[in-house]
Amino acid sequence: MKFIALDNQLDQWETFVETNELGNFGQSSYQFELLLSRGRKAKVFGVISNTDDILVGGVVNWDPTRLGYKYSLYYGPLVKDWSDTDALKCFFDGLVEYAKRNKGLYLSVSPNAIYQEFDNDGNPICTPKKQILDAMCGLGFTHEPFKYGMQDTGVTVWQYVKKIDGQTYPEISKSYHKMAKQYLKKNKLFQVNVRELSRDDLPMFKKIIDDTAQRRHFLSKDLEYFETAYDKFQDRIKFVVAEVCFSKYIQIAQDKLDKTNQEIEKLQLKKETASNKTRIDKQLSELFKQRDNHEKRIQHGKQMRIHAGKDVIPVAGAMFIIMPQETDYLFSGSYEEYSEFYAPYQIQDYMLRISQNLGVKTYNFLGIDGKFDGVLKFKTQFEGIAQQLIGTFNIPINPFKFNIYKNLKKLVTK
Repeated sequence: MKFIALDNQLDQWETFVETNELGNFGQSSYQFELLLSRGRKAKVFGVISNTDDILVGGVVNWDPTRLGYKYSLYYGPLVKDWSDTDALKCFFDGLVEYAKRNKGLYLSVSPNAIYQEFDNDGNPICTPKKQILDAMCGLGFTHEPFKYGMQDTGVTVWQYVKKIDGQTYPEISKSYHKMAKQYLKKNKLFQVNVRELSRDDLPMFKKIIDDTAQRRHFLSKDLEYFETAYDKFQDRIKFVVAEVCFSKYIQIAQDKLDKTNQEIEKLQLKKETASNKTRIDKQLSELFKQRDNHEKRIQHGKQMRIHAGKDVIPVAGAMFIIMPQETDYLFSGSYEEYSEFYAPYQIQDYMLRISQNLGVKTYNFLGIDGKFDGVLKFKTQFEGIAQQLIGTFNIPINPFKFNIYKNLKKLVTK
């Protein structure tokens, strides 16, 4: 076996990624090309057998610090057999040696591996999976303490997934929490429409993300990132928006109002000759309430249309990457003033249907904080499971400088 760069063998690398159980978009050739297009320093390294089969590999990128480069391997490496310690040692020895020759300070590795799974209440549903943790520590890496909370950069430390392998779409949608089902029912009433965006639509998508990022205090991306991702991931990526058409919204309310008025008229005629007027009065009272609600909805729709300045507007959007192993829900946003439409639910349901049609095994909502505070959050309303990833491992490239670097970081964080 030997350690080599795989930059010129991206087709072979992508085949390995898409057939590996832990293969993911972060280790794909598409992500590698995205990094290069964004001006990042990156390479694909691997260990191949005597028959040129890939045994271990990963997309590695590096960023400068004051004392050297931090080399990072996010959601990797991808390994044919984690019990093959010779292949693992060959890979990391080769990677460390490359980093030494290129001003490396330390290597940080965050495998795409699950440590433990939990239900919505935080109860473990499996024992900790320690094989990869033990393998990495056995190779001289130090494991960072497990973390909690959402991450803006790097690798997700806690994620929420819904396993859909072998299920039909009706089975998937039936499993949603009752609140999600209720919101989706309202989506139909409001005629919320979901559509996939073209590249030219991406400024509209970014505007939604920026609005949400400012409100919820997370990091957004520039337009060039979304455009480059669209170009590089091609049919693997989907930008999706949910839109509301106010004329349809108003027309639906008007149709219901007309129907209610007809029912009121019939009951009023019936009341003139009825012996039990009390029962009819109760029915009329309920219909008058419905009429008021329909009239309010018509006026509300007209006011929203005036405020928006157009008839059709996007109210929520999200970006997804689809790999054979899973669909990943990456960026999303919505306009708070249109929260009554519950549009994000419609987007998730749409993508779950798409994922099922494509035979994807897992739908990954990605980041959660892992704190299980008892509050039913948006992602958990689709009834999945929480996963704690195995975390991050570090090994120094230049031990002397790395110790200085760690001490400086401690001083800064005090």
